[in-house]
Amino acid sequence: MVAILAKFLTPLVPYLVAAFLALAGLAVIAHLRHELAAASLTTAMLQQTNQANIAEIAAYQAQALKWNTALDTLGVQTQASDHALHIITDHIAAQHPGMDAPVAPILAQTLADIGKLQENQQ
Repeated sequence: MVAILAKFLTPLVPYLVAAFLALAGLAVIAHLRHELAAASLTTAMLQQTNQANIAEIAAYQAQALKWNTALDTLGVQTQASDHALHIITDHIAAQHPGMDAPVAPILAQTLADIGKLQENQQ
């Protein structure tokens, strides 16, 4: 019986092998198409994430520019205050000891200078 089946199936072996190879090829192609679709979806998601990151970076850069501008302004104001304070302390140091009294005239002048300094800062 096996010999009879082998006799009839032997001519079909190349066709069976070809059919098996064709089915295996189709399975590989289907798998690759599935992988390509998954990779395309992942690429689209990553591109969206990238665009969101670019927008956030732009927002952070704008915020950093604002902070740097504010820091520069504060630095200029601090320099002006330091300069004004230096002038006041030099003015006090330059007064002769006779100007010092229980309520010294220099104290009134110093308080006026401090008032001017505070007005300039606001």
